[in-house]
Amino acid sequence: MDYNPYWKLIGLKEVKLEKGKSVLELPVIHEITQSRNTVHGGVIASLVDAAVGAALRSRVEKGKGGVTVDLKVNYLQPAAGEKLFAKGHIVKKGKTIVVGEAVIENDVGEKVAIGLATYMMKKR
Repeated sequence: MDYNPYWKLIGLKEVKLEKGKSVLELPVIHEITQSRNTVHGGVIASLVDAAVGAALRSRVEKGKGGVTVDLKVNYLQPAAGEKLFAKGHIVKKGKTIVVGEAVIENDVGEKVAIGLATYMMKKR
């Protein structure tokens, strides 16, 4: 996805996008870490939002999009390594509200966070 300046800034890329599911990859660069050399929690929250948002994009008709209205993240362990992977999927898609969940994993397959995101559908 080339049109998202934030994704470009942090190096976030889509690896897979299909029918309500997504896989995103984020290199762990110094600029997204905190003083303990682990990825900042705000970046992890962004990964949850991005993974669910990408999964939603794979299921919406042209001219519509989702706006985040709620986001919940549970941090399971500090995020470190060379890359993080965000795996998102849509749990329920209604006419105006969509709920999705995401799992954030490090490069050895350990879960570092899980989250839920709720979107309101809007015309673009």
